[in-house]
Order: sequence, then structure tokens, then C-alpha cells
Amino acid sequence: MNMFENYKPTSKSSLKSFCIMLAKGDVKQAGELYDFYIKDMDELPMFDPVPPSWMDNTKNAIGGFFNFIKENQDGIGQVTDIVRSVISKRGAVNATTEALPPIN
Repeated sequence: MNMFENYKPTSKSSLKSFCIMLAKGDVKQAGELYDFYIKDMDELPMFDPVPPSWMDNTKNAIGGFFNFIKENQDGIGQVTDIVRSVISKRGAVNATTEALPPIN
């Protein structure tokens, strides 16, 4: 029964298959094992959920990115203004130092 310690059933069908494997094909014994384990797992779905496709994951990621931008556009605008002001001040400092004659 050490095999069952690490097993995490994802659906009723996977649990049935696992019980048949544990019972080595004995359907009666597999049914008893299944009934024993399933009585505490009412929320287990009948079949394994289908994982999202690559396209679904991409659409969700892009949608999440745009939602983040939409929800935080004020903060992003402030950061952009700060960066622009730092860059413009840095350019003004460089312009004034270049205009000075070299120190001997």
C-alpha cells in the first residue's frame, strides 16, 4: 500500500484505474478499494480536467498584462514622468559641463 501514499487522484476515473492496477485486475477487489477511498472524496470530478492550450495560456497572459496596465496606468505615468525628468536634467547637466573651459 506504499504506492497509495504518494498517489493524488485527479478524477474518479483515474482513481478507478489506479484501484484496478493495485488489485492486479481483480475487479471485485478494485471496486472495494474504490468504494473505500471515494467515500471521502465527493468533490472529485468524474474525469481529469483538460489542461489549457498554449493559445489559451497566451491569451490569458496578454489579457492579464493589459489589465495590469489599465489598472495601474496612473502609477506607470508617474514613473515615466520621473524617468523623463531625470533624463532631461542629466542632459542639461552634461550640456553645462561641456560649455565650461577645461581646468588647468
